[in-house]
Amino acid sequence: MNFDALKVFLRDNPVRVRAGIAAVLVLVAQTVPAVADVAVNDTVVDFLTFLVVLICGESASRQVAAKYNPGD
Repeated sequence: MNFDALKVFLRDNPVRVRAGIAAVLVLVAQTVPAVADVAVNDTVVDFLTFLVVLICGESASRQVAAKYNPGD
């Protein structure tokens, strides 16, 4: 897979890309000790992760809707 094919895949699959970003964010938040030290408690980390995932999902859904419903 060359770089151009990767760019096309990422552009054509915004939901998958954002889901991957969210998964990496959750993994980092749960496994990196420095993140745990900065956070006041697990609830704060969980809430921030929720917000990022929600924002990424909403953005991706708008892109997909615009792609398949261009008249709306």
